[in-house]
Formats: sequence, C-alpha cells, structure tokens
Amino acid sequence: MMNKEGKVFNRINILDLIFVAAIVLLLFLSAIKIMGKDLQDIGSSAESVQVRFVASIPYEKGYLDSIHVGDTIGETKQYLQAEVVHVEILPVYETNLDAEGNPVRSVDPTMEEARVTIEGTLPYESMSYKLGAQEVRQGKIIFIESDFYRLKGQIETIEVVN
Repeated sequence: MMNKEGKVFNRINILDLIFVAAIVLLLFLSAIKIMGKDLQDIGSSAESVQVRFVASIPYEKGYLDSIHVGDTIGETKQYLQAEVVHVEILPVYETNLDAEGNPVRSVDPTMEEARVTIEGTLPYESMSYKLGAQEVRQGKIIFIESDFYRLKGQIETIEVVN
C-alpha cells in the first residue's frame, strides 16, 4: 500500500493524507460547535419526555424579582424547550439561640427563597433527564438561566407530565 517514498497507492503522500484528515476533522468539529451541539449528542437517540420540576433558589432579597412566569430557560446562549410555569417567593427562616440558649426560629431579613416550577420537553438518556448539558435529578444543584438571570438552585421534585 505504501511505497519507499511514503506515498499511499503510489499517488498521495502519507503526510498530505494526515493533513487533509486533520482539516476534515476540524471542519466537522467546527460545524458541531456552530450548531450548538456536543459530541455526545451526535448519534444518541434520546427520547423526549414532558417533565415538570421544582427548584429551590435561596438568594439575597431583590434578586429573585427578575424571575417571571413564561421565561424561556436557556443555556450557553441558546434556548431550551423549557419555561417557568410558576414562581413562589418565600421567606428564609434561620434558627438562633436566645439568652438562655433556647433555639428561636426567625425570618432572615436579608434573604428570600424562590420555588420555581419549570416545565419542558427534556431528553431522557443514560437514565436521566437533561436540561441542556445539566442533569435533572432530585437533590442536584442546577443553574436556572434566562435572558435576565443565571441563578443556582437545588431540585426538590421531578415529575413526568403525560
């Protein structure tokens, strides 16, 4: 197949062949990046499932006012097939000790917690639901991102909606 001069089939130099293969690989990877996909997304046949999950997001007062029903969830400058369907702002409670050492539960005046319900069509692959590159599982830390915010929360509940 290769002669003494380093040519394959007496026509193409092996170094030229490796160079052309590297260029084709770079073009392929660039096309994947432009389409906003990962290598693991190619060839995976994930079924899509309608999922509703609730994320708890504790944050300083005032920051959670930007979350609204109807916000489309996104990731890395692309929209996902999920949106906010319910937002509930709750006080954050803390436990302190009084002068006698007894526990006293009180409202933290600087914090609040948003319970955000998100519903969307998520792919189910490798025994988990995927919100973009993030895994959606109960107890998992997740970033909720929209046009106006990127907040870190924890998933409380997940249910499949039929």
